[in-house]
Amino acid sequence: TFSDVLLFVLSDFFRKIFILQLAGLVLTYNFTDCDFEKIKQKYQKTIYNDLKEYMNGAKSTQFNSTVSCNNKSDCLAEIERLTFSAPRGCAPLAREAFALRTRATFALQCPGYSRTQTNNTQAAKKTKEREITTKKCLEQVSQLLGLWGRFCRTLWKR
Repeated sequence: TFSDVLLFVLSDFFRKIFILQLAGLVLTYNFTDCDFEKIKQKYQKTIYNDLKEYMNGAKSTQFNSTVSCNNKSDCLAEIERLTFSAPRGCAPLAREAFALRTRATFALQCPGYSRTQTNNTQAAKKTKEREITTKKCLEQVSQLLGLWGRFCRTLWKR
């Protein structure tokens, strides 16, 4: 019957989605072999300015910082997660200059990092006008600023 076929198709569909989600959890990069000092330098030279430009005058203190990290590797994993996963109501941040520079920095300073490397000069040239920045996007970028700050502070505690 139709309902049996539909049930079979849907169960197969959800099984595949579950496997893909599980694979995504397994395939995350752990950032333990990165050159943390060079990542910090790149953040301070360019990524920080890109994040501040994105915020465009909004104060990061306007938002609740709910994301934290425990160590350098954990901070970078959280930064990657927030940078490359768009929250509801927010255009994907992955095309923003700070995201492109973050991806390029990780690719250069973390052996085996599998994200596609992007040239920094391409990141600076945005041909497409940015979509309207919503409060949700600003909140996410504010949390990124907090995570990057935490990452830099973990390097000073030697």
